[in-house]
Order: sequence, then structure tokens, then C-alpha cells
Amino acid sequence: MPKTLSALALALWLVLGIALAQPTPAGTSIANQASASYVDSAGQPRTTTSNQVITVVQQVYSLTITPNGTQTSPGQTRTALAGATVYFAYTVSNTGNGTDSVALSTLQDSTTDNFDPTGVTIYRDNNCNGALDAGETPVTSLSLARQGASGSSACVVVAATIPGGTPGGQYANLNLVGTSSGGPSDSDNWARATATTAAALTASKSASPSGAVSPGGTITYTIFGQNTGGSAASGVSVSGLGTGILVRDTIPNGLVVSTLPTGSAGAGTVQIVYTTDGSTWQPLASSNLPLTGNGTVAVGMFIGGSGAFFPQGASYTFSFQATVPNGAAQGTSYTNTAAVQYNNGSQNQTQATNSTTSTVGAAYNVAVGPFGFPAAGASGTYTAGGYTITRSGDTQSIASAYNGQTLFFYHTLRNTGNTPDSFTLSVSGAPTGWSCGFRHADHITPISGPVGPIAPGSDFNFDLVCAVPATYTGSTAVNLTVTATSTNDSSKTDTTQDTVAQVVSGYSVDFARLGTGGDGNPANDNPPAASANPGGAVSFPLEVVNTGVNPDSFNLSAPTLPSGWSVAFYPDANCDGAMDSPTPSPITNTGLVNPGVANKRCYIAVVQIPTGTAPGNNPISFRVDSATDADANTPGIQPVSSDVVSTAINVNLVTGFAFDPDRSGTVTSPGTITYTHNLVNTGNAQATVSIPAVTSAYGWTYQLSTDGSTWSASLSGIAVPSGGSVPVYVRVQVPGGQPIGRSESVTLTANATYPGGGAASDTATVTTTIVGGELSLTKSAVSYVGSSSTVRHPSGAEAFPGDHIVYTVVASNIGTGNLTNVRVSDPLPAYTSFVSVSAAVSGFTGAVTVLYSTNGTSWNATAPSSLPAGSSLYVGVDTDGNGTIDSNDTMPPGASLTLTLRVQVQ
Repeated sequence: MPKTLSALALALWLVLGIALAQPTPAGTSIANQASASYVDSAGQPRTTTSNQVITVVQQVYSLTITPNGTQTSPGQTRTALAGATVYFAYTVSNTGNGTDSVALSTLQDSTTDNFDPTGVTIYRDNNCNGALDAGETPVTSLSLARQGASGSSACVVVAATIPGGTPGGQYANLNLVGTSSGGPSDSDNWARATATTAAALTASKSASPSGAVSPGGTITYTIFGQNTGGSAASGVSVSGLGTGILVRDTIPNGLVVSTLPTGSAGAGTVQIVYTTDGSTWQPLASSNLPLTGNGTVAVGMFIGGSGAFFPQGASYTFSFQATVPNGAAQGTSYTNTAAVQYNNGSQNQTQATNSTTSTVGAAYNVAVGPFGFPAAGASGTYTAGGYTITRSGDTQSIASAYNGQTLFFYHTLRNTGNTPDSFTLSVSGAPTGWSCGFRHADHITPISGPVGPIAPGSDFNFDLVCAVPATYTGSTAVNLTVTATSTNDSSKTDTTQDTVAQVVSGYSVDFARLGTGGDGNPANDNPPAASANPGGAVSFPLEVVNTGVNPDSFNLSAPTLPSGWSVAFYPDANCDGAMDSPTPSPITNTGLVNPGVANKRCYIAVVQIPTGTAPGNNPISFRVDSATDADANTPGIQPVSSDVVSTAINVNLVTGFAFDPDRSGTVTSPGTITYTHNLVNTGNAQATVSIPAVTSAYGWTYQLSTDGSTWSASLSGIAVPSGGSVPVYVRVQVPGGQPIGRSESVTLTANATYPGGGAASDTATVTTTIVGGELSLTKSAVSYVGSSSTVRHPSGAEAFPGDHIVYTVVASNIGTGNLTNVRVSDPLPAYTSFVSVSAAVSGFTGAVTVLYSTNGTSWNATAPSSLPAGSSLYVGVDTDGNGTIDSNDTMPPGASLTLTLRVQVQ
């Protein structure tokens, strides 16, 4: 990253306060996808989803070095004899959101001090004890992980030697400078080395473990030092104890000391002591424990002695253990600095140790279970997707399900770690053909990518949704295992099991003559036989009853039909057994039929008898097959989702000519529909047929064909053999811009001539009606530098922590029919925080109001000012003024609703 970009991103990051929390790691992908629900112009509920938008978080560079200090007020001071080496302890931290390399160097003071130390060297302080230990090597740079990850901080010591012969009291200033590979630096870390001939006790401190500590873990603090001065040290007066050297350490707030500290010294008498008020000390016994840090309580080691009793080279060590509370949140820091109090021969001295900081590490964990019971122990039932779900322990089950249906299992996920975390969801165990995915708790919005961040101890509700294919049945239980995995620690997972005990067929049909469908008596299903003339048509009123549990559509056919005969099935809207007027278009599929006798569909099967058919009895059968159940159309298999009725037609010979049937249908604008007719010659000689062109009153195009591939405005020279028929296809092309509901009927005339001068004619009518309605949903994103108007990336493909992303979702009615109950939803993406939302409309007439919701149920004209993590935002247009979004709210053709959601990258 260029230095200027890093500096700008860092400045905005700090201004926005992002540095106070863990930033989103560099390289994280923020995925977002909107969805919408509506009712189309045919009254059918629909859902649709937008395209997915991906934003990749970029790296921000930032570092800190502590302790800070200036030349006049250094952050740490070390005193020693001329010729001795002193050690300055520092902590270097990466406060950026990606791995960084920090270059280290030192700077000597050339203006305000007395001398320059020699042999200045930077060492990696592996155990962070502020001292140079065997095996610790010089460094010039550090590789540090991103903030919040293990290895984001490191300790170093800077060794510097006071030149021999330096007079007592003179000092030197030394600075440690760190520079990030991305440009930022930290250079206010001055320290001071002072030469002395008096007694000088050093004080260093270590904390073990030196890195992160777990909730409930123990920190061992060790303070140690040595008299590196030019004479023996004396004691100071300590209230409650007498005269001696006091090593003291205030217990960090919240930590608990439960065992007696230990210590030793190279001279004097050692006593373990404590204070509760910070000034009066007394011996510490087991009966005084535990001690809880509150900012005042301290433990220590008193080295008793008289006069100058602690000689040159004498050393001391003091150690105690402190326990971290079990519920400590990630990022909780326990900073601790100890001190040693002594007299250098002329005056009392207090030498502070280096500071140690023990930070509670991120303890990632997750629990997922049945709805309302993320940690197992579930019981009771609830209803989802029309099924009763039984919860038990860490499982939930459906006793029996039907194929062809969508199953819902509700779940609750809980962040059982000590830090905000995001989680990925996965499912296994679904049989081949099952389609399983996850949705938000609104049961509509799909979950894209991880969910969260979710606060420690907080819950997130979601659905597992599985579509069972119509081809699947079985008595073997289906066990679906839902797994939640921490995005920060993939080893932290939890599972819960959803079981479907068995899947039975949800498809069944009863096909019968009019008035007997669904009565449970197959003996009366067959239509009575009929008589007809050659070239004529016979109508059989029939009805279809969906006796399954799933909505289904059925294919209509006539498996038993004499050669050359044809059949067409016409809807009988009022189920009176008579052909409706105008004649509807024939169909081969029933369309969607809901279960139950009350939802039966009636049809008239019109059998066309070829001219010249010999008199006699001709068996006929009609069949319905489920269009969903794959077995229904498999040869040799007779599933329950298929049914057949049988009858017969007694035929006599007659002559004649027919152009049948009349047709009607619906089409969108623009759109195309093709009708099929038959030229039937029932005479005793070949007929030659012509059909002239027709003219549309609305500029529609009508084309004719006998083979379905070659089209023209008119036809001529069509040879129809005696007793034979020829299909005629009529294609209607409707241009764009036609209003919904417009209908046009045209009459086509077929003129037939016979050898010897005979002639005949017949007509067929086609009626076409405009219908339509469709919702288009598109999504785009733009990322901005912080909260400014400066564009970071025009497609939102990149962003930094602290940047804003503006999502724009446009829902448009691109059809020609009204849509109702239109609701657009957009989830708050993981790794972001809600900033604002707004919406705008166009193409509506009259007074309309944009309404907002955060749960899809309660609506308000005021846009929400906040949105919890993992939630979705909903918008709709209230066109009837009743303050909610329902089936009375209409989106007309050409109208659009635009949702604008602004979020901030964490």
C-alpha cells in the first residue's frame, strides 16, 4: 500500500474510534445479497433474490511502542556504575488489521544529555521479563500478526553501556524508533541511563505466560534485581514492618492471589508481606488469603537488615501467582508495574520495574442447538412449515414428511466465547437431490457467508430450509447435521441434529367422469360410451382431483386412441360439462392444482374422429400423470400419482370438412403464443385447402404454418387426404407496450376444393389476451473513504476498516401487470455496523408512503436509526394508507422502489 493511502486510512480509522476495537482482518470478504417477496398479477406469491455484492477489506498499517517518553521526561530510567550495562524494556504492538513487519532502530540525544552510551543493541525479549536472558538474540525488525490475533505484540530490551569513567549523576537519553512496512512510525519512546557511585538496585519484572492469558488462567509474576551500584544499599522505614528493603507489587484489579508468594535475597532477612490500604504493611499468612486486586491491595517481600546491609552484587527475587476471573472478556488487560524501595547511602530511592501487560486472549467458542436451546437440553414442540417439530436434548425431529415439500427447522446459535465473533454455517447428511440452505429468522432472507459479529453470550436465530424432491421417499431416517464454526478459530465448532423420521409420497390423483372425482369409488370413474360420425368430435366431461397433500400439476393424455385419431383437452371453468364460450385454448397440463375436492379441475376431452373411419366400437382411455412425480411418466411404472379412465366411441361413416378447434390464450407484451388447429377431411376424396391472411386491429402479427418451422401470412395448396387431417399452427406476435387486459379475436377461414368442382369451408377463431407482471431486483455497491464523499471504489470491491459501503437495491415492476404486497429486504452484512437507510419510489400515482421494518411485521414511516448484527431491513410502499404493507398495496407496471443502505466496515 502507498504510504499516503496508509496514512489517510489510519487517520480516518483513529478519528472514527475504530482503533479502540479489533478491526476487520485484511482480506475479509463482506458478502451481501438482497431479497424480495411479492404477489404477481396472477395472484401467486413469489420471491426473488438480487445479485450478490462482494467487498474485500484492505490492510491498514498502525503500531505502538510503550512506554512513551520525551527527552525531558523519559518513560523509564536505569541507574548503574560507569562501565555497566543497563536494559530498557519496551512492548511493540501491531494495531493494524493485517500482518506487518516493524523495523527497529535507536536514536541518541545530541543536545540535552551528558554522554552517549556505547554498545547499544536491540534484543527480542522472548519472556517479556525486561532483562536479557541466555539465548535472546539481537533484532532489527519484528514480524507481527494483526491486532487481536496471537503474536500481535512482542517485547524487546535495548541494552546500552555507560562508558567507564563517567562521573556520577551524568545521564544519557536514548530513543527506540519503530517503522511499519506500510509507513507509519512511533518515535516518542525516550529512556534515560544515569551513572552513579552510590548503591543502585535494579528492578525487572516478568509475567508468565508472557502472551495472552485465558479466562480462569493463572499469571505468575516475578520481580528480580541486583545491586549494580558502587556501595551497599540500606533499608527504608516501612510502616508496620520497620527498616528494610521493600519489594512491592499492587495486585491488578480483578486478579485473585490464593497462594502464598515466595522470595529470596542475597542478604538480610526475608518476610512475605501485604497491605490493604497501600501504606501499612503486615506479614502475610495463608489465613489472609485470598486477596483480590482493587487498585490498593498489594503483596511484597520485606528484606530486613540494619545499616548498609545489602552489598554490591547482591540479588533478590520475589514471585506470586494471580488468577484471571473465569468470565474475563477478551481484550481485558492487566498491566502491572512493581517497585523496590531502598536507601542508596544518602537518600531513599524507588526503582520501578518494567511494566508487564497480560491481555485476556480471545476464547472462541460456539453452541448451536434447537430453537431456543443453543446449549442443548431442549424440550417441547413448535410448528414450522406446516409440520410439528419435536425438540429433545440437542436434536429436533419431524415424525413424517411428504416429498415435494419444503421443511423448516428453526435453530439458535450462541457465542459462548469471550469476544465478538462471526460464524459459518454448514449442513451435512442431506440425501442426493435434497436442496438445503440457511435463512435468517424472517424465514425468507438467505444467509450469505458468515453470520455476525455476534457479541459474547448473545444468540442468533436462523432456519435450516430443505426442499425434499418429489422423487424422494423412504422409511430410513434422514439425519441432517448442522455445524456452526468460528471464523476466527476453525477448531471451535458445535453441531446439532435435525431428523426426518420418514418421507412418504405427497402426490396422488383421482381422474374420473364429471361428478365422481374424489368420491373414493373407482368403479364409477369411467365415462359412458358415445356414438359419433366419422370426421366428427366427441366430448367427454372429466374432472381431476388432487388427492395428495402437495399442490401439483398433471399432464393429460390419451394412451388408448385409435390410429389417426386426436384428442384435445379443454378447461371447463364452471364444471357444467358443456364447452365454455368463447372456447378456451386446449391444454395438455392442468396447471397447479391444490389438494382437495373443493379445488377440483374440470375438463372436456374432445376426441376428433378421422374421416373415413369404419363403423364400429373403438376403445378410448384418458390418463393424468403428475408433472412433479418422476415415476409418473416412467414406462412400466404405475405410481399413485397417475390415474386412467376408459370408455368407447361407436363410429358411423359420414363425409365433410372441418377446421377446428377455436383457440384462446394469454401472452405478455412483448410476447409470442402459438395455437394448434386441425384441417380434417371426412370426405371421400383428397381436399386442397387454402387459408387467407388476417389483419390485426392493434398491429399484432399473425403467421401460419403446417410444420411449425416455415411461416407465412397465408397458406395455399394444403393437401388433406380423405379421412385424414393436417395441423395448422397459428403464431401470434405481440409487440411491446400493449396494455394488460387487451384482447383480440380473429377468424381464420379454411377453403377446401375437391376434384370435380366440389367445395367446402370452415372457420376457426383465435382469441389472445395480454397478461403480465414481474419484479426485477438488482443490487450495487460503492465504498467511500470513511464517512466522507470520497469514493474508495466505484463498485464497492474494496474497503478499509472505518470505511462506509453504500448498497443500492432497486426493485422494479418490469411486467405489464400490477404487483402487490411487495417487500424488499436487505441483511446487515457480517463485519459491518449499521449507519443509515433511506428509500425512494418512482412510477406510482397518488399519495404513497415508504414504510420500514426491522422484523418484517411492524412497519413505520420513520427509517430506523439502528439495526442489530445479523438482522435484516425491510422496505415497502404503502399505497392504501393503512400504515402497513399487505395485499392492498400495489406496484404498477414501470414503478420502482430503491433502497439505500449505508454501513461501516468494522
